[in-house]
Amino acid sequence: MPLPDEIDDLPLVTDADSLYIEPYERFRGNLKRATGTKSLRVVLLTSTMNGEGKTISAYNLAIASAKAGKRTLLIEADLRSPSQAHTLKVTPDPAGAIEPLRYYGHLSDCIRLVPEIENLYILPSPGVQRQAAAILESTEMRHLLEDARGRFDLVILDTPALNRYNDALLLEPHTDGLVLVTRPGYTEEGLLNEAVEQFMESEDIQFLGAVINGADIPLQSYDLDEDSQFIVEDLDNRPDLEKISMS
Repeated sequence: MPLPDEIDDLPLVTDADSLYIEPYERFRGNLKRATGTKSLRVVLLTSTMNGEGKTISAYNLAIASAKAGKRTLLIEADLRSPSQAHTLKVTPDPAGAIEPLRYYGHLSDCIRLVPEIENLYILPSPGVQRQAAAILESTEMRHLLEDARGRFDLVILDTPALNRYNDALLLEPHTDGLVLVTRPGYTEEGLLNEAVEQFMESEDIQFLGAVINGADIPLQSYDLDEDSQFIVEDLDNRPDLEKISMS
Protein backbone atom coordinates (compact mmCIF):
# COMPACT_ATOMS: atom_id res chain seq x y z
CA MET A 1 0.00 0.00 0.00
CA PRO A 2 1.56 3.33 -1.03
CA LEU A 3 2.31 6.19 1.34
CA PRO A 4 1.29 9.65 0.07
CA ASP A 5 3.20 12.82 0.78
CA GLU A 6 3.11 13.82 4.43
CA ILE A 7 0.37 16.09 5.70
CA ASP A 8 1.23 17.41 9.16
CA ASP A 9 2.47 14.39 11.15
CA LEU A 10 0.65 11.60 9.31
CA PRO A 11 0.12 11.16 5.55
CA LEU A 12 -3.67 11.08 5.62
CA VAL A 13 -6.06 10.72 2.69
CA THR A 14 -8.39 13.46 3.87
CA ASP A 15 -8.70 15.06 0.43
CA ALA A 16 -11.73 13.68 -1.40
CA ASP A 17 -9.70 13.69 -4.65
CA SER A 18 -6.69 11.89 -3.16
CA LEU A 19 -5.14 9.31 -5.48
CA TYR A 20 -4.48 7.14 -2.42
CA ILE A 21 -8.04 6.66 -1.21
CA GLU A 22 -8.63 3.74 -3.59
CA PRO A 23 -6.05 1.36 -2.01
CA TYR A 24 -7.59 1.95 1.40
CA GLU A 25 -11.08 1.42 0.02
CA ARG A 26 -9.82 -1.87 -1.43
CA PHE A 27 -8.30 -2.66 1.97
CA ARG A 28 -11.71 -2.10 3.56
CA GLY A 29 -13.39 -4.36 1.03
CA ASN A 30 -10.82 -7.10 1.49
CA LEU A 31 -11.38 -7.06 5.24
CA LYS A 32 -15.06 -7.78 4.69
CA ARG A 33 -14.16 -10.69 2.43
CA ALA A 34 -11.67 -12.03 4.98
CA THR A 35 -14.40 -12.76 7.51
CA GLY A 36 -16.63 -14.52 4.98
CA THR A 37 -20.22 -14.67 6.19
CA LYS A 38 -19.29 -13.34 9.63
CA SER A 39 -19.91 -9.69 10.39
CA LEU A 40 -16.77 -7.56 10.77
CA ARG A 41 -17.34 -4.80 13.31
CA VAL A 42 -14.10 -4.53 15.31
CA VAL A 43 -10.67 -4.94 13.68
CA LEU A 44 -7.22 -4.58 15.24
CA LEU A 45 -4.09 -3.38 13.45
CA THR A 46 -0.58 -4.09 14.70
CA SER A 47 2.94 -4.70 13.35
CA THR A 48 6.01 -6.65 14.34
CA MET A 49 8.03 -3.50 15.06
CA ASN A 50 7.79 0.29 14.93
CA GLY A 51 8.06 2.20 11.66
CA GLU A 52 5.95 -0.15 9.54
CA GLY A 53 3.00 2.22 9.13
CA LYS A 54 0.31 0.63 11.30
CA THR A 55 -0.95 4.00 12.58
CA ILE A 56 -1.06 5.43 9.06
CA SER A 57 -2.97 2.35 7.92
CA ALA A 58 -5.42 2.56 10.82
CA TYR A 59 -6.13 6.25 10.28
CA ASN A 60 -6.57 5.97 6.53
CA LEU A 61 -8.69 2.83 6.79
CA ALA A 62 -10.95 4.74 9.16
CA ILE A 63 -11.14 7.68 6.76
CA ALA A 64 -11.96 5.39 3.83
CA SER A 65 -14.68 3.68 5.86
CA ALA A 66 -16.23 6.98 6.88
CA LYS A 67 -16.13 8.30 3.31
CA ALA A 68 -17.97 5.12 2.27
CA GLY A 69 -20.84 6.18 4.54
CA LYS A 70 -20.00 3.86 7.43
CA ARG A 71 -20.25 5.16 10.98
CA THR A 72 -16.62 4.58 11.98
CA LEU A 73 -14.69 4.80 15.25
CA LEU A 74 -10.89 4.89 15.38
CA ILE A 75 -9.50 3.92 18.79
CA GLU A 76 -5.94 4.92 19.59
CA ALA A 77 -5.12 1.82 21.65
CA ASP A 78 -1.37 2.44 21.64
CA LEU A 79 -0.92 3.74 25.16
CA ARG A 80 2.87 3.61 24.76
CA SER A 81 2.96 6.56 22.34
CA PRO A 82 1.55 10.09 22.21
CA SER A 83 -1.81 10.66 20.56
CA GLN A 84 -1.90 11.65 16.90
CA ALA A 85 -5.47 12.93 17.10
CA HIS A 86 -4.32 16.49 16.41
CA THR A 87 -3.67 15.36 12.83
CA LEU A 88 -7.46 15.13 12.48
CA LYS A 89 -7.87 18.48 14.28
CA VAL A 90 -9.02 16.77 17.48
CA THR A 91 -7.63 17.68 20.90
CA PRO A 92 -7.40 14.84 23.47
CA ASP A 93 -8.90 15.41 26.90
CA PRO A 94 -5.96 16.28 29.22
CA ALA A 95 -7.86 14.84 32.18
CA GLY A 96 -7.68 11.41 30.55
CA ALA A 97 -3.97 11.13 31.30
CA ILE A 98 -4.62 11.64 35.01
CA GLU A 99 -7.48 9.15 35.44
CA PRO A 100 -7.45 6.84 32.40
CA LEU A 101 -9.92 4.31 33.82
CA ARG A 102 -12.47 7.03 34.41
CA TYR A 103 -11.67 8.38 30.94
CA TYR A 104 -12.60 5.02 29.38
CA GLY A 105 -15.58 4.55 31.69
CA HIS A 106 -18.17 6.02 29.31
CA LEU A 107 -17.82 5.87 25.54
CA SER A 108 -19.91 8.98 24.96
CA ASP A 109 -17.58 11.05 27.14
CA CYS A 110 -14.29 10.09 25.49
CA ILE A 111 -15.07 9.86 21.76
CA ARG A 112 -14.73 12.92 19.54
CA LEU A 113 -16.38 13.72 16.22
CA VAL A 114 -13.73 14.43 13.58
CA PRO A 115 -14.41 17.81 11.96
CA GLU A 116 -14.64 17.92 8.17
CA ILE A 117 -14.98 14.11 7.82
CA GLU A 118 -18.58 12.97 8.08
CA ASN A 119 -19.22 9.67 9.91
CA LEU A 120 -15.74 9.56 11.48
CA TYR A 121 -15.16 9.52 15.23
CA ILE A 122 -11.96 9.05 17.19
CA LEU A 123 -11.20 7.94 20.72
CA PRO A 124 -7.86 9.66 21.37
CA SER A 125 -5.25 8.02 23.53
CA PRO A 126 -4.95 9.71 26.94
CA GLY A 127 -1.19 9.76 26.37
CA VAL A 128 1.69 7.54 27.40
CA GLN A 129 0.66 5.37 30.35
CA ARG A 130 2.97 3.50 32.73
CA GLN A 131 0.29 0.85 33.39
CA ALA A 132 -0.82 0.47 29.78
CA ALA A 133 -1.41 -3.29 29.89
CA ALA A 134 -3.53 -3.05 33.03
CA ILE A 135 -5.68 -0.34 31.42
CA LEU A 136 -6.21 -2.40 28.27
CA GLU A 137 -7.21 -5.44 30.36
CA SER A 138 -9.58 -3.42 32.54
CA THR A 139 -13.32 -3.90 32.83
CA GLU A 140 -13.75 -0.33 31.61
CA MET A 141 -11.97 -1.10 28.35
CA ARG A 142 -13.91 -4.32 27.79
CA HIS A 143 -17.24 -2.57 28.33
CA LEU A 144 -16.15 0.29 26.07
CA LEU A 145 -15.39 -2.11 23.21
CA GLU A 146 -18.71 -3.88 23.70
CA ASP A 147 -20.51 -0.54 23.58
CA ALA A 148 -18.60 0.57 20.49
CA ARG A 149 -19.45 -2.68 18.68
CA GLY A 150 -23.13 -1.93 19.05
CA ARG A 151 -22.94 1.72 18.07
CA PHE A 152 -20.60 1.77 15.05
CA ASP A 153 -20.43 0.04 11.69
CA LEU A 154 -16.66 -0.35 12.01
CA VAL A 155 -14.31 0.05 14.96
CA ILE A 156 -10.55 0.16 14.25
CA LEU A 157 -7.95 -0.31 16.97
CA ASP A 158 -4.39 0.96 16.47
CA THR A 159 -2.15 -1.01 18.87
CA PRO A 160 1.58 -1.12 19.73
CA ALA A 161 4.10 -3.22 17.81
CA LEU A 162 4.50 -6.84 18.88
CA ASN A 163 8.27 -6.94 19.33
CA ARG A 164 8.13 -5.08 22.65
CA TYR A 165 4.60 -5.41 24.03
CA ASN A 166 1.74 -7.90 23.91
CA ASP A 167 -0.96 -5.21 24.10
CA ALA A 168 -2.41 -6.25 20.72
CA LEU A 169 -2.85 -9.82 21.93
CA LEU A 170 -4.60 -8.59 25.09
CA LEU A 171 -7.18 -6.76 22.97
CA GLU A 172 -7.54 -9.25 20.11
CA PRO A 173 -10.09 -11.52 21.91
CA HIS A 174 -12.49 -8.55 22.00
CA THR A 175 -12.23 -7.98 18.22
CA ASP A 176 -13.27 -9.80 15.06
CA GLY A 177 -9.71 -10.21 13.88
CA LEU A 178 -6.15 -8.93 13.56
CA VAL A 179 -4.29 -7.42 10.61
CA LEU A 180 -0.49 -7.34 10.51
CA VAL A 181 1.09 -4.28 8.87
CA THR A 182 4.50 -4.70 7.23
CA ARG A 183 6.84 -2.41 5.33
CA PRO A 184 9.80 -3.24 3.07
CA GLY A 185 13.08 -2.00 4.52
CA TYR A 186 11.68 -1.94 8.07
CA THR A 187 10.14 -5.34 8.67
CA GLU A 188 12.52 -8.03 9.90
CA GLU A 189 11.65 -11.19 8.00
CA GLY A 190 12.44 -13.47 10.95
CA LEU A 191 10.02 -11.61 13.21
CA LEU A 192 7.39 -11.47 10.50
CA ASN A 193 7.57 -15.19 9.71
CA GLU A 194 7.48 -16.06 13.41
CA ALA A 195 4.43 -13.87 14.02
CA VAL A 196 2.52 -15.19 11.00
CA GLU A 197 3.28 -18.79 11.90
CA GLN A 198 2.09 -18.19 15.47
CA PHE A 199 -1.14 -16.55 14.30
CA MET A 200 -1.95 -19.16 11.69
CA GLU A 201 -1.38 -22.05 14.09
CA SER A 202 -3.40 -20.45 16.88
CA GLU A 203 -6.96 -21.63 17.41
CA ASP A 204 -7.77 -18.49 19.38
CA ILE A 205 -6.39 -15.64 17.25
CA GLN A 206 -8.46 -14.61 14.23
CA PHE A 207 -5.74 -13.61 11.77
CA LEU A 208 -7.27 -11.75 8.82
CA GLY A 209 -4.10 -11.17 6.80
CA ALA A 210 -1.28 -8.71 6.19
CA VAL A 211 -0.63 -5.37 4.52
CA ILE A 212 2.53 -4.34 2.72
CA ASN A 213 2.84 -0.63 3.41
CA GLY A 214 4.93 1.85 1.45
CA ALA A 215 5.89 -0.61 -1.29
CA ASP A 216 6.29 0.72 -4.82
CA ILE A 217 4.83 -2.42 -6.41
CA PRO A 218 1.61 -3.26 -8.26
CA LEU A 219 -1.24 -4.14 -5.95
CA GLN A 220 -3.23 -7.32 -6.33
CA SER A 221 -5.53 -9.50 -4.26
CA TYR A 222 -5.65 -13.27 -4.10
CA ASP A 223 -8.61 -15.46 -5.05
CA LEU A 224 -9.04 -17.95 -2.22
CA ASP A 225 -11.53 -20.46 -0.96
CA GLU A 226 -14.41 -18.97 0.98
CA ASP A 227 -13.04 -20.71 4.11
CA SER A 228 -9.57 -19.19 3.66
CA GLN A 229 -8.06 -16.04 5.01
CA PHE A 230 -6.15 -13.87 2.57
CA ILE A 231 -3.31 -11.47 2.22
CA VAL A 232 -4.50 -7.89 1.92
CA GLU A 233 -1.82 -6.65 -0.49
CA ASP A 234 0.88 -7.97 -2.84
CA LEU A 235 3.82 -9.96 -1.40
CA ASP A 236 6.03 -9.21 -4.41
CA ASN A 237 6.44 -13.00 -4.92
CA ARG A 238 9.12 -13.38 -2.24
CA PRO A 239 9.44 -17.12 -1.43
CA ASP A 240 10.46 -16.48 2.17
CA LEU A 241 7.05 -14.89 2.76
CA GLU A 242 5.09 -17.44 0.80
CA LYS A 243 3.35 -18.78 3.89
CA ILE A 244 1.58 -15.44 4.34
CA SER A 245 -0.40 -15.92 1.13
CA MET A 246 -2.61 -18.36 3.08
CA SER A 247 -3.44 -20.30 -0.06
